[in-house]
Amino acid sequence: MKKTRMTKWLLRSSVVPLTVAVLASGLRADDAIVKATAVAPRLPSNARVAHVQLGDVTAIAARKGWLQEEFAKYNAKVDLVSTTSYGTSGTVAALFDRGDLHIGGPGMLNGPLVQRLQGLDVVLFWEGTNVHPRRAVTMVLADSKIHSVADLKGQTLGSSRLTCPFYAAAESLRTQGITVDDEWQKGDMRFVNLSGTAAVSALLAGRFHAFAAHPASSTGGVASLYIQNQVREVAVAVPNGVYVTSGGRGDFYGPRKWINENPDLARAFLVAWDRTVRWLYADHGAHLDEAATIAARELRVSKSVELFALKDESEVAFNWGITDYQDAIDSIRRYLKYQIASRDPFYTKHQMTDKELEAFVDPRFFAGGEYFVDTSEKRRGVTTTGTSSTSRSPENVAQGIR
Repeated sequence: MKKTRMTKWLLRSSVVPLTVAVLASGLRADDAIVKATAVAPRLPSNARVAHVQLGDVTAIAARKGWLQEEFAKYNAKVDLVSTTSYGTSGTVAALFDRGDLHIGGPGMLNGPLVQRLQGLDVVLFWEGTNVHPRRAVTMVLADSKIHSVADLKGQTLGSSRLTCPFYAAAESLRTQGITVDDEWQKGDMRFVNLSGTAAVSALLAGRFHAFAAHPASSTGGVASLYIQNQVREVAVAVPNGVYVTSGGRGDFYGPRKWINENPDLARAFLVAWDRTVRWLYADHGAHLDEAATIAARELRVSKSVELFALKDESEVAFNWGITDYQDAIDSIRRYLKYQIASRDPFYTKHQMTDKELEAFVDPRFFAGGEYFVDTSEKRRGVTTTGTSSTSRSPENVAQGIR
């Protein structure tokens, strides 16, 4: 059969240019899939690919080449996935569910707990140490007439309901005699459920009076409020309280199936993470300016915002890790018991048995486990430059370089 004019046109305009584009791009069969592709082709590959959540530290580790270096030891590649650009709180869970994300964090305990309690089979393989009380605060506008927690009575609190800042604020306000509305009873404060840039805009527009948030969050616009002196704090998390000693701890986690099939890659990630964190702490913060330049570019924020996010004592980007599996279990149990005792609507309805809790944390990545990486502060003197450094807390690093 003779080729019609249309057939010849299609061959010239579609197939040939596509072939040329692929050849020109230098793609090989073992290259990672580009997420911008409309329909990802099923290319044969001998290399594994780990999809890791993009954040301050992972952006730095990738730019320095440390992530790639560790994964290459296992014939694997790493792909950083932005979860904030979607603008929805359920993005991480959705990406886990469809296989587009394998390692999430560093978030705080609420994220993986909420996902697990709602049926997503995720497992936690790293937990950070206790956090500074300023990691989550209750703030008001700088010109607000509210000057103390007592002044919050009868006012409105804005935050995202199932997030760390809300739970830190609820605990802090509760200890000072102020309760917040929930679905069961009216409290001393009304509540508006908002998050991200929408919440920042609502605060500036006067839609609510107080805002529970992470000051040093480099995304969402909160750090900019501090840089521009638009807010001040009226409450922080309770020192040595449940949030500081459990709920606010950082974590890394992923789908159980993937972690079980790729524990070596989860370990490789922790090695690169530890290397990057020690570099950030080293030499009295001398590397933070370079780190902020890198992270700002990758996260699409200004350098001033990223510097604040890395230097302020409220930082959420990097922590030392705990080593004891039982410590992790006990901290999570303490948090769950507190929320149930406080009659929190979500944690009262969705509970976890001791057996489920023990399965929620993977012991192989803690001391004595096959894939344990010592990310603790006690392992002193390890830096990427080979020089000795004294391990210090994030707040001391911040104070030393301001």
